[in-house]
Amino acid sequence: ATVKRYQSVVGALLYCATNTRPDGAYAVGMLCRAMGKPTLEMENAALRVLRYLYRTRTLGLRFEASPRPLHGFSDSAWAVQHSTSGWVFLLNSASVAWGSKKQKTVALSSCEAEIMAGSEAAKEAVHLSRLATELGMHDDGLVDLLMDNRSAIDVAYNPEHHGRMKHVARRHLFIRELGEDHKIRVPFVRTDDNLADFFTKPLRASIFFPMRDKIMNVAGSEDVRVRRAGRAG
Repeated sequence: ATVKRYQSVVGALLYCATNTRPDGAYAVGMLCRAMGKPTLEMENAALRVLRYLYRTRTLGLRFEASPRPLHGFSDSAWAVQHSTSGWVFLLNSASVAWGSKKQKTVALSSCEAEIMAGSEAAKEAVHLSRLATELGMHDDGLVDLLMDNRSAIDVAYNPEHHGRMKHVARRHLFIRELGEDHKIRVPFVRTDDNLADFFTKPLRASIFFPMRDKIMNVAGSEDVRVRRAGRAG
């Protein structure tokens, strides 16, 4: 009964995290890894995420007119075993696609983990670029995919680095092919400004809430927290 309850709760959370609540994507992704044999701690964690979504049920993605075209961010959290990839794409000031996913193969370096995450994000970039172009919302078909690892950016642009990456499966170098075809650019972004970091690891509240507000384009939430903190003081 506990397993079925856990699967039911996480299934409902997954629906929210993949459609309207990117702020739950990382947590729900981690919960999904225990679907077969959840522990009591995992069940309590799932209920905690559910309570968070209930308390913030008035939040949602807020789109508005914006001069910035479709663009995305990619990042990874390098781990001893399987790393976690994260990506997010924004259009009209809010997210239109995002993901948090355990990498299928073990990365031998942070650069390799970043390349694997970038190639997964590049697939989404191609799809969204075509869709936005058909809707008349994206003219040149070129998408910026920002990353915070200069070594990974070098690999994405320069085939001369193949000697250091020849053990990496070809599918993980898809980002390089798209760069050569002038379908994506890979500019550098500071780690603190990389919104994809939101989808790769747990963050403390002082980072989580401001980044959530940028990703979802939440209006006025920072002012509300400041006023609440002032009253509490």
